[in-house]
Amino acid sequence: MKERLDEMEIYRRFLLPCTSLCDYYKEVMRVIQYIGVLLFFFLVSCEKNDVEPQKTRTLMVYLAGDNNLSGHMQKNISSMMSAWKKSYNANIVIYFDAPNAAPELYTFRFKGKEVEKQVLKTYEEMDSADPEVLKKILNEMQDLYPSDSYGLILGSHASGWIPSGASGRSNRMLHAEPVLTRSFGTDYTGSNEMDTRDMAKAIPFNKENLEFILFDACLMSSIEVLYDLREKAKYVIASPAELPAPGFPYARVMPYFWGKGKDLEKDLVKVCDEFWDYYNTYNATNRFGTIALIKMEGMEHLFDLTREILKGKKEVVENWREDDVWCYPKVEYKKHYMFFDLGEYIKHVTGEKGLYEEYRDFLDNEVVIYKKATNPFYYTEIPDKTFSGIATYIPLNIWTTETYAYWNFPWAGVYGTVME
Repeated sequence: MKERLDEMEIYRRFLLPCTSLCDYYKEVMRVIQYIGVLLFFFLVSCEKNDVEPQKTRTLMVYLAGDNNLSGHMQKNISSMMSAWKKSYNANIVIYFDAPNAAPELYTFRFKGKEVEKQVLKTYEEMDSADPEVLKKILNEMQDLYPSDSYGLILGSHASGWIPSGASGRSNRMLHAEPVLTRSFGTDYTGSNEMDTRDMAKAIPFNKENLEFILFDACLMSSIEVLYDLREKAKYVIASPAELPAPGFPYARVMPYFWGKGKDLEKDLVKVCDEFWDYYNTYNATNRFGTIALIKMEGMEHLFDLTREILKGKKEVVENWREDDVWCYPKVEYKKHYMFFDLGEYIKHVTGEKGLYEEYRDFLDNEVVIYKKATNPFYYTEIPDKTFSGIATYIPLNIWTTETYAYWNFPWAGVYGTVME
């Protein structure tokens, strides 16, 4: 009996309290687990709000501004920043080379609701008109912001396809401020330029991942340039004439750089339309602007059609006068008269029937997706029926240096002969 009492005492004194204590701790653990679940869902909810969605496009901006366009480019960058939004689901990375300053690479970051510029890298002095520099910078941009797709903006001075050795560019007016036009790749000395063939080779992308190239530059909707870029991008936005120095109205066009698939072309049309509307309503009697959207997949067939018309015509056209075919009007560029309208040139060779109609139908509907010119264009007019949106050179004998250089461009193969 004593032994039985001892067992009951042990249970009462030790085991019963232990059971109650265990129940107590179980209750405590249930409360802790409940709080933990609440905290987990709270943190996940916050994380969803704070983490930006995965980026699907990187917009690369290369501004060779070591010249008298630098002030306008600074304003372009500010306009881009003012329009930057998280909803673009994209990255932007900008290279800017200004006079008397080290070139910089930077992006935009959100600090709360405000957008600020973040410098990613500062370089030693470089020649931004060097194709090797262009290649280096674009590769760095891609490494910093890998993406499923890319867009590229190139801004500076330029002269279309005409290479620096042929253009007499060192004698070109370097524009007392305010400069009226812009083009691609020239510095303050006027001596450094990028051959467009080398530029095309330096772009480390192809039309599988580079959605578009936008030239914030003069005279780059030149068929000689476009043909060299045929494998580099799906679309090119460019002007066949001189482009106003203020460049694109980036605050207005930034929302349209992000389209994918079927929406890409629609958005790029809006970029062009915003450009045209901005300059067509510019409050100045001397306003000017032309713009075209080129679909690059049609380039090879356009070459074949042009070759069918121009093969064997070298000796026919070389003795024409420079005013036989309509060329884009001049604003400042010294050699404006070398940029003839491609559609008008083919009409002059063929007449207005037969091959010309087939050619113009393909050019207008399969290659030049959008084209517009302001009215007026610097005190003159560009007739709608005349304007095809692409310029071309005609290898006339009177321009010995330029014509000699021309035969070494791939597009010159449309005549069936290339100078060795």
